[in-house]
Amino acid sequence: MSKKLTFSVTLTFESAINDDNDILEIAKNIATAIKNEANGYGITTDVCDTYTLKVEVKPQFIDEIITLDIV
Repeated sequence: MSKKLTFSVTLTFESAINDDNDILEIAKNIATAIKNEANGYGITTDVCDTYTLKVEVKPQFIDEIITLDIV
């Protein structure tokens, strides 16, 4: 298997979000939430001997990638 896994997440909002800056901020919020979980309870299973090093979130239709180091 790979040390890097990609997951697809879909969020549905009450109304349309069209501003790229808003979309990037949402991506950062997603990355921060995952980072907080990794630093707290953890993301991997209880039987894994590994931990999360980095979170990358790439919004659809925007080339920028939000990257947060966990360690």
